[in-house]
Amino acid sequence: MEKESDKIILIVKASFTGVIGYADVYKCHILKKMDGDFNDQDITLTILTDDGTNSAFITSHLDNAAFEMGCKRLKDNQPYSLMPISGFVDSQKTSWEITYLKDHQQ
Repeated sequence: MEKESDKIILIVKASFTGVIGYADVYKCHILKKMDGDFNDQDITLTILTDDGTNSAFITSHLDNAAFEMGCKRLKDNQPYSLMPISGFVDSQKTSWEITYLKDHQQ
């Protein structure tokens, strides 16, 4: 059963960093935590090359546009800082998968 601690909602700004074999890579600065238990200030986000919806959204919201990102916890104790997911691995080695991206209403 999914717990509340298995979900986070963040307001972030993203900038394109590069490409790895399976994904585009973005550096994201966390502007605000809307929900969940999360303390990182910056994350490295991967968007899988076959994830057209999230890829189109994030490329239209680069650099100065803040957006809301909902994520669900996948696994703890990940061996690598980048995993083949549309999501990220935090500083505690927990992987998070994007559940949605949407415009941030200020």
